[in-house]
Amino acid sequence: MGVSIGAIVGAWLCKEGCTEETSARLRYLARSVHKDLSANKRNIKSFWDVRHLMSFGQRRSFVEEKLGMKGLTFGELPLPLYVAATRLIPPGRVVFGDDPDGSVAEAILASTAVPSHLPVRAGHSYYLDGGLSGNLPVSEAAKRGARVVLAVSLGSPVRDGRGKARKVLWRVCRDIYRLSTLREIEGSRARGITVLQVSSPEIESHGLFSFEKLDMIEEHGYKATQCVLPALLQALGRPGGNEPSTSELQGGTGGS
Repeated sequence: MGVSIGAIVGAWLCKEGCTEETSARLRYLARSVHKDLSANKRNIKSFWDVRHLMSFGQRRSFVEEKLGMKGLTFGELPLPLYVAATRLIPPGRVVFGDDPDGSVAEAILASTAVPSHLPVRAGHSYYLDGGLSGNLPVSEAAKRGARVVLAVSLGSPVRDGRGKARKVLWRVCRDIYRLSTLREIEGSRARGITVLQVSSPEIESHGLFSFEKLDMIEEHGYKATQCVLPALLQALGRPGGNEPSTSELQGGTGGS
């Protein structure tokens, strides 16, 4: 289950498999994005510095060509994938992937449709970024049969900043995000679902477009995952055993 950037990462891993080679390729693509942006701007610190990257044409080219998702359907993926987006009318969360003939690329474009641009049309509806209806859709994974969910959180899309007004906005958005996430997690746990949340204050403190800090962010993510790995193995009935395969984690939730 992927949301926004989590939809991109999830689609890539479900298509290519979770190997060192595919992870290295994903890191290369992220660095190439930073390189392209740096060619035009010396300092990439805010959303507005990279707004052109989020245009529909740029995202379609990246998803279809660089990620190789053009013409790919959900049924053709080696591993099952679900992608969450926010529908405008009627408002609410929609999950792509239940239809095996659905387009993976269109689902990703809908899930990554940041609010600064026009909504993306997929089928007969219009969509915005999946994070607007919840960055960590644990309940959707549970509805689709996941009994153990590894929920990866990157925190609120709004980052802390200078100035009293911006700090107040950041705290309000952070608290709303945490409450909505907690409600989904606790609701799923009440239904008997094992939910293990991976989060890191160090990762959440960085900006959404801190591509130049990728190595540092990856290291923090690895450490945060190691903290929950024993509980994950126990939940899968493999205490002290090998790390779980990608197929065992197919109910996991990627949030951003």
